[in-house]
Amino acid sequence: MRVLSMAESSMNRIALDIHDGPVQYLFTALSLLAGIQNDADTLAPGTDLTPRLARVATLLESSLYEIKFFLGAFRPPEFRQHTMVSLVEGLVIQHEDWTGATVKLTIDQVPADLPLPIKISFYRIVQEALSNAYHHAGVDYVNVHIWSTDTQLGLEVVDDGMGFIPPDFDASRDVTHNEYIGLYGMRDRIQLLGGVFQLDSKPGAGTRIRAEVPLYG
Repeated sequence: MRVLSMAESSMNRIALDIHDGPVQYLFTALSLLAGIQNDADTLAPGTDLTPRLARVATLLESSLYEIKFFLGAFRPPEFRQHTMVSLVEGLVIQHEDWTGATVKLTIDQVPADLPLPIKISFYRIVQEALSNAYHHAGVDYVNVHIWSTDTQLGLEVVDDGMGFIPPDFDASRDVTHNEYIGLYGMRDRIQLLGGVFQLDSKPGAGTRIRAEVPLYG
């Protein structure tokens, strides 16, 4: 039973990595292409679309890059090679470059030697939260705060967007309904680490995502 449980946990992590990584890149690429298509009739003749198409190409290349590594080792090697701080800083720069949004990133006393599962999970949660804020919340400014204490690592992502009615995480999950798959994925990542996940949102009041996990299990 323990082997089956470990295998299920591993498969859950792989599924979440695919959803929060390549799927998000592809989703953003499709959004950018839709924007180009919508603007096609109003663009002046000779308008240079090269910069916008280059952003789409970069997103597709990033998605292909991660998929290749998932097929081989199920995780990109950068997670081992870099600290979580540098990974998240790179993610924020990438998000701002691709979307034109602004992210205020605050990092307080985060250890450099975090366990790999924590680095992967926090990176993916920030990635998913930024994607949600851009695509669904209708905002182009997000606050991200990561901190640590002697025993805990914390993360908070806040936007002042349109908000929504969150799913009931305490109720039985309908696996056939994928509307909140990313939110359940965040919650599942934190639970796999023995932590606590909190989501606060309501229509017209923005969204706040907060997570805390034990630093070293």
